[in-house]
Amino acid sequence: MNRVILTLTASALNKSIVSALQSPPNAMTSIEMIQRALRSLPEGTLYPSDNGNTVSFYVFRNGHQKYLSKKSDLLHPLARKKYLMILLEVLKLTHASTPKAISRRVALISKLQNLLTLYERGNLDLSRVVLTSRQHKWFTNQFHQKHMNESDVHAMAYHLPFRSKSERDITNGLASFAVPHHYEEQKIIYVQPLVENLRSYLQNNRLLQGRLYSIVNGTTRWHVPSALDWMNVRGSIWRSYEPSDGTIELFNDFMIMLADGTILVWEHEGMIDHFIYRCNTSERIAVMKCTGTISNENLIETYEEEIDSPEKIAEIIQRRILPRLWF
Repeated sequence: MNRVILTLTASALNKSIVSALQSPPNAMTSIEMIQRALRSLPEGTLYPSDNGNTVSFYVFRNGHQKYLSKKSDLLHPLARKKYLMILLEVLKLTHASTPKAISRRVALISKLQNLLTLYERGNLDLSRVVLTSRQHKWFTNQFHQKHMNESDVHAMAYHLPFRSKSERDITNGLASFAVPHHYEEQKIIYVQPLVENLRSYLQNNRLLQGRLYSIVNGTTRWHVPSALDWMNVRGSIWRSYEPSDGTIELFNDFMIMLADGTILVWEHEGMIDHFIYRCNTSERIAVMKCTGTISNENLIETYEEEIDSPEKIAEIIQRRILPRLWF
């Protein structure tokens, strides 16, 4: 089931993009990415016309100006092209130092904001304007979400259930910055080679035999108390994969696709004082790290005290997500 609960509004986008422009991680990389995107967009220049009541769109190409209906296949690609061209000029002035260049950058940012507001008034789908084609496809595609029983529901937002008030608050924070995301999306990870390599390593490392593990009838057993034996215990993530296909099924709290196609995972560990919960969370993250699914750069881990106010959530979003989300 797909739970796309986020509509990208001009006000949220303007706040989000302007915040991201304060400290782009690598302006040159972003410039090159935008230049590549522009080469793939159709020829012509879009001209919005605002008479105060309605916004109309025209395209100028091959020396002629033509009206574009809202159903035209050219409308959104040309709208994105105009948006990217302004964004490109802003990024080129990232390190502006002269008063003239700084003033030019401020004016371009204002122009970008006005353009998105105009697009919204013209009833354009802003997600098709600001997101890369890959981001847009990921965000709007159907995905399998973890089943939720009525007993699991602890909070509501956008008329949809959440497992905790903290996850609802994170969702509200993401929405306030127009961050497209998936909540509890199923992820299938192929782990059989990893498990086989681990077993082979243990069997060949004689220094560990008898201390950390023993091999009985070809099966590796860890020498830890049974209550802590999460590599062997029934229900362990590591043992949950089907031998037929060697996969593990995981459900991350939040997933966000960045501009370069990287998936950023946000795991909120709200019950970290609960032993079993802590073990399961550590195990899930260990699986993702061991299989190369995530690294420290595309993983956000938070605890209750870190997100107990909207301001704290906003700071995490502005620092960890926005600089890599839009360009």
